[in-house]
Amino acid sequence: MKGIKIIILTILVSTNIFSQNRTPTNQTNPSLDFETFLSGVKFAEILLAPEQETYIKTYPVVGELLYAIKDRMKAMGFEHVALWTAEKIPISELKSICDKVDVIFRWDFSNDAYRNIKWTFISCNGDQFVFEAPENIRSGSYTNVNKKMYNLSIKMYGYQKPNYNAAKRLKLRGETSNLTEVTITDYLNGKNIENIEGIYENITTNGNQPRYKVAVKKVVTGYDLIYISGAYNNLDWKEGDIKARLRPTATNNLYKAEWYMADKSINNDFIVSFEQGLMNVLTDSQDKNTYIKLYPISNSSNSPSLGISSGSGFAISSNGYVVTNFHVIDGAKSIKIRGVNGDFEKTYKAEVAITDKNNDLAILKISNFTFSSLGNVPFNITKASSDVGTPVFVLGYPLRATMGDEVKLTNGIISSKSGFQGDITSYQISAPVQPGNSGGPLFDGFVA
Repeated sequence: MKGIKIIILTILVSTNIFSQNRTPTNQTNPSLDFETFLSGVKFAEILLAPEQETYIKTYPVVGELLYAIKDRMKAMGFEHVALWTAEKIPISELKSICDKVDVIFRWDFSNDAYRNIKWTFISCNGDQFVFEAPENIRSGSYTNVNKKMYNLSIKMYGYQKPNYNAAKRLKLRGETSNLTEVTITDYLNGKNIENIEGIYENITTNGNQPRYKVAVKKVVTGYDLIYISGAYNNLDWKEGDIKARLRPTATNNLYKAEWYMADKSINNDFIVSFEQGLMNVLTDSQDKNTYIKLYPISNSSNSPSLGISSGSGFAISSNGYVVTNFHVIDGAKSIKIRGVNGDFEKTYKAEVAITDKNNDLAILKISNFTFSSLGNVPFNITKASSDVGTPVFVLGYPLRATMGDEVKLTNGIISSKSGFQGDITSYQISAPVQPGNSGGPLFDGFVA
C-alpha cells in the first residue's frame, strides 16, 4: 500500500496588500492629526469649477478618474460624497461647515500617462493634507482607468475613515465679544448710547438669506456687529461672536466693514449704511440686505434720530410735489431737496404734505418762494399690477459721497408679486439697489 502524502498549504493573508500611506506627504498644519480630523467630518465634496463639469462630460476618461476617487471616498465611510453641483449639500442644511471636508484631486497628463497625481483634503479652517501618488497611470485603449485610479488611491491612503465623533469636529476660527443678548440689552438701556447702536434683524428674503439677528455696539475703533442668532450653520456660531467690524468713512452713517462670512473667513469689501431704523448691508457682489432695528424700541428715550441722512425721490407734478419713502424723512426736523432739474448746487426747503407709514410713502412739497416749476413729468403711475418677469429699472442716488451726484440706473425683472412675508403691497425685484436708493422710482418701461 502506497503511502499518502499530505501537503499542507500555508496561505498568508495580508490586509496591507498595497503600500498604504497613513500620513500625508505634506500638510499645512503639522499639529493637526489627519485621522483625528477625519473622525470629525461626515461629508466630502470634490471641488469642481463649472467649466470643469462641462469638460468632464466632454471627455469621459477624466470623469472616470474622478468617479474612482468618489467611489473610494464612499468606501472609506463618508456619509455623502458630492462630485457634481447638484450633489452638494445646501448651506441651509449644513448645521456645521466643519462637518464637511473639501477635496481637490488633480494631475498632469503627458507622454500618455497621468502624472503628479495629488489628493488634497481641506478642512473648514483651510488646513490642507496632501497625499501624492507613488507612481503614474499609463493611458491606453485597453486601460481600465477607473480601476487603476481606485487601486492607486488605496496606495495613497488605504484606510477606512474613523467613525464620526462630533467631539472631534473642528471649530471655525473667529473672534468673540463674550456678550449675550441679555448683557447687550442691559447696555442699550443706558443713557449714553450712540444713535446707530441697537439690535437689528435681517428682513431680506431674496436669495434665501439667513435671518441674522445682530447687535451694533460702539468700540474704540468704530462699531462691532455682534452675532445673536440666525445662522444656517448654527453649530459654528455662538451668541456673542463677532459678525463684522465697522470702520467710519468720510460720509456720515456710511462704514467700511470687515465682514465674517458664514465660514468665518473675512471679506473686506462690504459696505454698511444706516437710515432711520434700518441698517443696509451692501455685499461685494452688489447684493443688498436690509436689517430692521428691533431695540431700543422707537418710543424709548435713548433712541435719538440719526441726524443727517439722505435718500432719493421723484416728482409727481410740476408744481413741486415729490414722492419718497416715509423712513427717509421719519423724525426729520428739516427737509431739503437737491438736484431739481439737474441742479445740485441749489437746495430747496420742503415740507411734508402727506404720509403713509404703513406703505412707507411720503409726499413732500417744495416750499421755497424762489421755486418755479419741476417741468413736465414724463411718466404715468400705473394702477394695474405687473406680472412676474416684467422688465423693470430703478433710478436713484445711492452712496453719493463715493459714487457722485449723477443719477444711477440698474435693471432687472419683477421676481415676485408679493414682498416680505407675502405682503401684496410690495414687489420683489432682481434689480440691484444700494444705500441711498430708498425713495427712488421703479419703472416698467423706458420713458420718452
